[in-house]
Parts: sequence; C-alpha cells; structure tokens
Amino acid sequence: MGNPGFDNSTKSNQIDLRKLAEISAPDRAFLSLYLSGPAGMAALDKRIRTDRALLKDHPDELRHFDRNMNKVDDYFRRNPHKSGSLCLFVCWSLEFFEIHALPVSLPDLLWVDSSPYIRPLAEFQDEYESYAVVVADNRSAKVFLVASSVPGREVQIPGNVKNHVKVGGWSQQRYERRRDKQLQHYAKDIADELMELDRENAFRRVLMVGSKETLRAIRAALPNQIARKAVKDKALDLGKTDDWVQKEIFDLFVEQERTSEQALWEVIKSELLKSGLAAVGIEDVLHAAKAGRVEKAVVTRNAHFDGRRCRDCEHLESSTSPECPQCGSTSLFKVDLVNECTELLAMSRAEIDFVDPIPSLTEMGDIGALLRY
Repeated sequence: MGNPGFDNSTKSNQIDLRKLAEISAPDRAFLSLYLSGPAGMAALDKRIRTDRALLKDHPDELRHFDRNMNKVDDYFRRNPHKSGSLCLFVCWSLEFFEIHALPVSLPDLLWVDSSPYIRPLAEFQDEYESYAVVVADNRSAKVFLVASSVPGREVQIPGNVKNHVKVGGWSQQRYERRRDKQLQHYAKDIADELMELDRENAFRRVLMVGSKETLRAIRAALPNQIARKAVKDKALDLGKTDDWVQKEIFDLFVEQERTSEQALWEVIKSELLKSGLAAVGIEDVLHAAKAGRVEKAVVTRNAHFDGRRCRDCEHLESSTSPECPQCGSTSLFKVDLVNECTELLAMSRAEIDFVDPIPSLTEMGDIGALLRY
C-alpha cells in the first residue's frame, strides 16, 4: 500500500477511514495507540510489557512491535504530549506513521494487528457526525456547523421582523402582508446560508431551534437538497442562557440519532421478513461485507466477536477453528471482527451505525445489514 508519510497529523473530522482501511501489512506489523491524554503512555506501560511477552513466540512480530514502539518514543521525545487526546497508527516496515488529534477523550488503548485498528474512530465519527444548527427567532438567526462535537464559525443573519399588531382594518392587512414578505425573505436568507454551508462541508442533519413562526417559515423556504436531509426543529425560548440552549440542541441531536438508528433496524427487519436484501449475524454480515454488498450496517456498540486471520494466506474467518479453512495452516492470530467489518465497509463506502442495545437486534446477533443487491 502507499505510504502517507511520517508525522502526518490531522484533525479528527479529516481522518479518512477508507484510506486507513486499505492499508495492511503481513503478520501483526501494525501498532494502533489511543491516548486519552499525556498520561496515556504511562497508563499503557503494563499492557506494553504484556504484549512483548505474548509476542515472544513470534520473533518477527516482536521485532515489528519493538520498532513501532521506538517510532512512538522518538516522536514523543521530539514532540512532547502536553494536552489532548490522540490516536497513532505505526508500521515501521511500511514506513507508515500517522497521528491524529481528537476533540474528545477516548479510552487508552494499544492494539497489535495486521492493519490500523479503526473501530474506535468509526464509533467516534458515527456518534459525533457533522450537523448544521440554526438558532433563530424573528429578531436574528445564527447558522453554524458542528463537526466532531466542536461548533464552527457562526454566521449571523439579522431578521428584525416586527411583531403582529392589532390595529384592525386595511392598515393591519397591509402591515401583515409586508410582515409576511419580510419573514419570507429572512427565512430564504437562512436557507441560502444552509446551502452554502452544505457546499463547504456536507452534513446529514439539520437541527433548528427558536420561535415556532420562524422555524415554520424556514422549513417552507428550504430547497430540496436541504429538506431531504434529516431536519428536526424544536420551539425554544432563546431568552434563556446559551448553555441551556446548547444542551437542548445536543439533546435534540441525540434524540434524532437514536430515532434514525431504530429506523434503520426496522428497515433491515422488514427486508428480513420478506427474505429481501438484508443479513444478520456476524457470519452473514461479514460474508456480505467481503463481497461489497452492504449498503448500511447496524451493530450494538459493545458487541464483540472474535475471529481468526491466517498468517500464511491472510484468510479471514469468523470461526475459532485452530486451522485455516483456506490453506490448512495453524499459524493464526485473533482479530476483532467488528473492526474487520468496519474496514471492509469503509473500503466499499458503506455506512455503519454503532447503537445502544436494541433487544430485537441483540436476539439476532447484535449486527445486521441492509444489502445493495
């Protein structure tokens, strides 16, 4: 595979999981590190010593491990870890070294495998996907993007739509017509800003909070490109504190996310009931993922499935057989099949949702998929 180079640092919302999923090495030559903060390496010291002991039966993999750790130590000597959460992917044999800053703290983790361990990143990107926010009443509006849980630059749009009046007669009717037209122009300006935001950084969701009348006008002004996205609104008193409004927005996002997860599982169940384009259980989903047939997958967040990869032919198997069914080799190593599925889906540009436990999904094996064909 290609070599993206050394000391390649990006922000979490720029991490290309597909590129990482396409990289592989022979044997367990890759080291993946997730550090919650500057104390992360010290917290993993025992794990590092344990992994070295476990790899002694495989001298080549131990050499890979030691040289990868040397790369990490050299990096932190030159660039002390002073704050924040990081993830690193290292393979000295491929001259591969990437480090990424994360805006939220992920648990300290060290993983040795034949490819980057991207499952935590996939879960993070799923849980903190980008979404657009509109906070608006008749006086003014704010439009901004939240990416990787971090709000971006706000665009302020003045409204200054006057209140209703009760003067009666033709004067009131003319006033209301002018007011309605002013509200329509204001709503269109907000919709145009959402279009511009989507062109700059495409998003899947729009959350709108504020006064009922303003939100209704904005919905009516949304072009199809935006209206087709998951749009959710909620009337709020914007006179309350900013912290209260931000919490309401985040709660709305979580509610919408859980609703979409349940809806995806309902679609998969519907396909299963008519023997349609769906698969459940790790074996069937993995088989479909290998063939590039998965469109969308859903997996319980804490689900764990052990599999085996063959060192000789690199065959991936969901069983725990001591022999490779492809070549008969007994030189196998354990892998996380959720991570393997995540890699396969990233390479075929399929989506994966990590969800809180859904009883019927758990009964069917904690993983399901909607198929393309």
